Amino acid sequence: MSNVFLHTRSQGQKDWKNTSKEFLRLPIIGEYIATSVSSSWYKVELVVHCPFDADYSAEIYAVEVDHNEVKKNLLS
Repeated sequence: MSNVFLHTRSQGQKDWKNTSKEFLRLPIIGEYIATSVSSSWYKVELVVHCPFDADYSAEIYAVEVDHNEVKKNLLS
């Protein structure tokens, strides 16, 4: 498990929310993540790896997306 400092925000806003999360593997830029079963989807925009003595393996910055639009665009 990788401990990650996750920064999320709404589309077009600067309403950053900062949380600590554990991931089985580090997400990469362009992937979509959800923080719980009922949470919004977020697109990973930036990954900062921390290969030094730190509380986190990485910091991840992600922007909220409409999951219906993502699925429509990718699956149609």
